[in-house]
Amino acid sequence: MSRPRCLPTLLALLFLPASGAAAAPPATAPALTLALRAGATFGNVFSRTIALHATGFDDAVRRVSGTATYTVVDAAANPPRLRIDYLYDGRPAGSGTVMLPDGGAGNCFDGKCMPNTDASGLAYNPLLWGHAPATLRVGQRWTVDIDAPWELGPAGRQTVTVVAFDPASHTVSLEREGSGTGPWLGDAPQVTLTRGERSYPLTRQPGRAHWHGLATFRDGIVLSDELMSERAVVLTSPQLGRIEGVERQYILLNATPPRGTTH
Repeated sequence: MSRPRCLPTLLALLFLPASGAAAAPPATAPALTLALRAGATFGNVFSRTIALHATGFDDAVRRVSGTATYTVVDAAANPPRLRIDYLYDGRPAGSGTVMLPDGGAGNCFDGKCMPNTDASGLAYNPLLWGHAPATLRVGQRWTVDIDAPWELGPAGRQTVTVVAFDPASHTVSLEREGSGTGPWLGDAPQVTLTRGERSYPLTRQPGRAHWHGLATFRDGIVLSDELMSERAVVLTSPQLGRIEGVERQYILLNATPPRGTTH
């Protein structure tokens, strides 16, 4: 969520008809099957917070927030092609072309592709959520092995649970909970903390992380997503020795009404 390709999901509140849409794998439950039509527009508002607490130091907190809009340019392409217009608060506005290959496990921004390691995104992401099952039922569970660091966690194992399901509207809520040891994606080996008016560079060693969240999907599109990830850290320096701390990150993402919607 801190880079253009990592923009969180731009979400639809309305069911998108399958007519004229890009085909999805036939063995995927409709609630987790992406169906797009040319000209469809999605919007969302999002935020991400990173906070590090170590006793005796000022808390180090960083926040980023913004809004974005996706417009489906070519629904028949494989994968579908979308235009994104985004604004991170306090930064210049930007735009580009987005594609989600490999069933959403990949992320391409202006032709540059990489694994979709975003904590949240436009659609169901099998890299983090596992391969979508063909049928769904409340209480159903499956396990996902995440092989590499991602936006809000390290490599680890996650359990996904179906907590609510409405087959008539193709809407499902999934709980995710997991843990692992190692760096988060983009971890810097050093951090700087302040105490009073002085700053201290410290080496960071991550401990075991635990994450827990809930997301709601409709026709493969994320309608809302909340995720908290927390871990212990050990901070060291020749001057201060060993310091124990706690670091947490969380994302909040909500759909905005489609353009032209009135109340």
